[in-house]
Amino acid sequence: MRHRQWTRNVVRTWALGLVATLVVCPAWAAVTGSCVDCHTMHSSQDGSTMGSSAAGMAHLTLNGCIGCHTNGGLGGVAPVVDGTYNSDSCAGGTFKEGAGGVASDAGVHNVDIVLPTLGEDGTLVGTKIPGLSGGMNSGKGLQDAQALTCAGMNGCHGDATIDGNDAGIQGFHHGAKEGYRYLQIASSQAAVLGKGAADWEAGISDSAVGAGGEHNIYSSDADAGINKLCANCHPDFHTLANTSDGSNWLRHPTDNNIPTASGWVASVNYRENPFAFADITSLTPGTAYTTSGAQVACISCHRAHGTPYDDLLRWDYTAQLAGSTTVTYGCLGCHNKQRGS
Repeated sequence: MRHRQWTRNVVRTWALGLVATLVVCPAWAAVTGSCVDCHTMHSSQDGSTMGSSAAGMAHLTLNGCIGCHTNGGLGGVAPVVDGTYNSDSCAGGTFKEGAGGVASDAGVHNVDIVLPTLGEDGTLVGTKIPGLSGGMNSGKGLQDAQALTCAGMNGCHGDATIDGNDAGIQGFHHGAKEGYRYLQIASSQAAVLGKGAADWEAGISDSAVGAGGEHNIYSSDADAGINKLCANCHPDFHTLANTSDGSNWLRHPTDNNIPTASGWVASVNYRENPFAFADITSLTPGTAYTTSGAQVACISCHRAHGTPYDDLLRWDYTAQLAGSTTVTYGCLGCHNKQRGS
């Protein structure tokens, strides 16, 4: 097998960054394509070392996860997780800081690709995970929001019960283990249900099916939906026991149908307000959907990796103004009665 010249200068800590997959065959959810795009046999090219052990190289990969998932994403055959928001970034957003990226530490999940905040003694500055109530949920290992990894027990992708970023994702890229975007529920080890856009929504437009004609299809299945995945670490934000008090909502509900009576009309906007559906059997990434049976999901308002807005919101919360005649996304995307006439 030939070597591949690797010229990228990766300066961040050993990272992760799995939005989803590389080139995927839907039936097996396994990466296809040239082995040399991801692996190096001797980590050597023209007398120079390729990649770095500090970059999380394992299984002879080039610069670990970030080697494929940043700086152009291998020329478009891997999702970008460290790019320009809503330009080359994908459905999960971007971990990138600075111009064109996220605005602040509050706008990202602080995985290893983002340099974590350290105290004077060099240890992580603790950040309580919202909705965790100070305990661990369903076998997840993390208790500090600044100790996240991409995969494994302290991450979102791969096997949520295995400690370690590399060990947690092992087997998923080559189809030995499956799950929508390599995601699994920690408590049941069930694969998350969903159907993914082939370009990971990199070219999706505001209110229509994006470039390539595809958008993600999210499931709100009670046992294996996208909200259940978020509840791995944010359990208080998911179950009715914690979100409602009788007929009153204490927290914004998920897995509940958007009302269709009394003039309630939600906007179909794949980028700013995606929905989840209890039954996704008939839905396909290349076909437009309506709001019939649409349910609110965590990702209706947030992106998993990062955005320019606090709390990883898809849009500027301060721009959500009751009575607006121009804003038809975000809060006003569903709460149309609060729009101006």
